[in-house]
Amino acid sequence: MIIREDLAPIGRLLKPHGINGEITMLLTADVDVSELRCILLNLDGIFVPFFPTAVRPKSSETDLISIDGVTDEDMAGALCPNDVYALRSDIGTEDDIDADGMYASDLIGFTIISDGNAIGSIRDVDDSTENFLFVVEGPGGAEILIPVVNDWIQQIDSENRNITMTVPPELLSNL
Repeated sequence: MIIREDLAPIGRLLKPHGINGEITMLLTADVDVSELRCILLNLDGIFVPFFPTAVRPKSSETDLISIDGVTDEDMAGALCPNDVYALRSDIGTEDDIDADGMYASDLIGFTIISDGNAIGSIRDVDDSTENFLFVVEGPGGAEILIPVVNDWIQQIDSENRNITMTVPPELLSNL
């Protein structure tokens, strides 16, 4: 079974391109899609692999991608819009990624610590707005939204899966 922790976000399928099933894809990571074994899309809560058959540049930020079995505009449209993921094993290990290459979604499952206290565990990243938010499950299941602000992050301990942050007390008033 494919789980989110095994995946890295690499882009987004935007819209069909033409009538033969090609799709415009915005790349948000430095990845050569043509060298991946597959790309993964979240369809109804399940990560489903798709196999690129051709990739060609459209602009400096987008590519046109053809996917095995997607042969017309309607099939392509059914996959759009959708975030695109790659298997971490296909794009390198954590040791291959420097600190600047870490994504907020890489921190899902980490525990946030502020002022020496465990606030809760990151269960998702809300990227629907310009400012990303950690969706944190606090004590008793309370949901806390904490902005992903680099200046607030003091330390990321990948081995123990902890993030030490300075979180303003106002954000923790629901605890």
